Amino acid sequence: MYGQFLDPQNVSNSVWALATMHMDGDEYLPMAMLARLEELVRVKMDEFIPQGVSNCIWGFASLNKNKGLELRPDTVSRFGDGIVRLASGFKSMELSNIVWAIASMNLSGLSGGLPREVMVALDDAMCRSIASDPDTFSSQSVANTLWAAGNAPDVVTLSPRLMDALASVSCDKFHTFTPQGMTNTIWGFACNGHHPGDELMDKMREAWKRSGHTYIVTELANILWAFHVLKTYPGPECLAVVGERMLTLTDEDLHVQTLANMMYSFAQFEHLPGRATMDRVEDLCARAFRSADVGEPGSVTPASNSLSNLIWAFGVLKYKPSEEFFAAFDAVVSSTLGDFNDQGVSNVLFTYANLNHNPGAQLLDALARRCADFISVYAPQGVANTVWAWVVLDGAKYPPPALLRLYAERISKTRDEDFSKIDRVQLFQSHLALKQFSNHDGELLSGEMLRSCERAWMEVSAGNLTISAIHRDVSETLTRMGIPHEIEFLTSDGLFSVDIALRGRKVAIEVDGPSHFFANKRRERMGADLLRAALMQSKGWTVRSRFSFFSSLFSLFSLFSLFSRPDRTGPEPLVSSSR
Repeated sequence: MYGQFLDPQNVSNSVWALATMHMDGDEYLPMAMLARLEELVRVKMDEFIPQGVSNCIWGFASLNKNKGLELRPDTVSRFGDGIVRLASGFKSMELSNIVWAIASMNLSGLSGGLPREVMVALDDAMCRSIASDPDTFSSQSVANTLWAAGNAPDVVTLSPRLMDALASVSCDKFHTFTPQGMTNTIWGFACNGHHPGDELMDKMREAWKRSGHTYIVTELANILWAFHVLKTYPGPECLAVVGERMLTLTDEDLHVQTLANMMYSFAQFEHLPGRATMDRVEDLCARAFRSADVGEPGSVTPASNSLSNLIWAFGVLKYKPSEEFFAAFDAVVSSTLGDFNDQGVSNVLFTYANLNHNPGAQLLDALARRCADFISVYAPQGVANTVWAWVVLDGAKYPPPALLRLYAERISKTRDEDFSKIDRVQLFQSHLALKQFSNHDGELLSGEMLRSCERAWMEVSAGNLTISAIHRDVSETLTRMGIPHEIEFLTSDGLFSVDIALRGRKVAIEVDGPSHFFANKRRERMGADLLRAALMQSKGWTVRSRFSFFSSLFSLFSLFSLFSRPDRTGPEPLVSSSR
């Protein structure tokens, strides 16, 4: 009999009060009372005023979020009726609360969920509310609406007209945003692929630089990700603020998924945080990997996408972590490899090669098996990246014969135009390396595909014969030393461009800048450089390297040192990546 005499106002007040009392998710929840109130909502919906509809749906969503309460489909349908009927009467906060509730309960995911006309009515009502009285549409309403659209984009679909209106309100009321509201807002725009305009992005930047050192970890991660998705560079000051803030957050804030997401965003901006920050990232991740590997109580095994994103980011940033990190990373990859998708396997393998890290035969064999599993679904780029990675890591043993045959078959069945020019360059370099170093029979490329990949390689080699100021400096030093040479030399087979070649001696001098070395290990070369070195040496070249970022005086002394003794006692041969 409970509720028999409750009018709609009392029903909505009761739902709102219960949601407020149980907002912290305590153990006790009066389910029988809530079921009766839900029944009364269905029966009395036609008598509700706008505030009552908003309070009820917000209350049920709050209880759903904390206690798992779910509405019956016919209740959802009645809420839809009330929203459409009263759309023009809702206040701005009521509108945003309804949208938040729809997203929180994922109402269109239920059988008999809200029809599209409900969101159309809400969208139109918000546009009219902003146009007629923008002062009453608060920054909190903006943030709630965009949060909802970001969390449930298939449920809360906002029109471009409303998105533009929300961007305008955001600019006008930017000073009233909390950090959470601001970051939720830009995150919501990014989730929906809608750029809010340069004015708002500039305001976001200024707030980020000014107050970013106080942001909590989710705010930092959201704003980083949003700027990346919206293809807007935040600037070095903003990125530095994030790196510095990562030093003061607690260990509990910085779990592997969060660190992977943040490093992924840093990589998109090609920004390497400072040494102290990277040391902490390595330490936290390695400890988490080791804990998961031995099954410590409370440990969480990192998700495969977090692992692949993290190592991919290190590769893009040319950051080579410590052997201790790699040992822990390799162990957790080995134990979770069955969870990786094709992109994850490709990213891990490709980055191992770029970072010149061989994880050992056991893990390489397991990765080879996963590549075989995915060979039919790899995108052309995945085919090129993984086969190239194999020859960098160990071209004598990998890929194994069976996998090599699968690669050759897959490549032969792929249209030439489906491979980008970079893909074809990688494939041809891999083909050369396998012919030269592999212990196995079989060829990667043949026929027209071989000719196409070779043309791409030759075009890249011939097209990069450019002479820089540092090349001229080294050339002038050689001339003063009386050493005959040619600058930007293309080898007779057309396969390699050489910065400086000594006439008649088949000795190449590569004048390399920082891009050929790890950002944190300036004298250690990346995997691509080592593969090129091996290929040139296999063709009889002796390759010497000098760093272009050292002073001319250093280069002069280095060259005297190099040529004052026979080649056999010269520096260890190294080479730059193919250009």
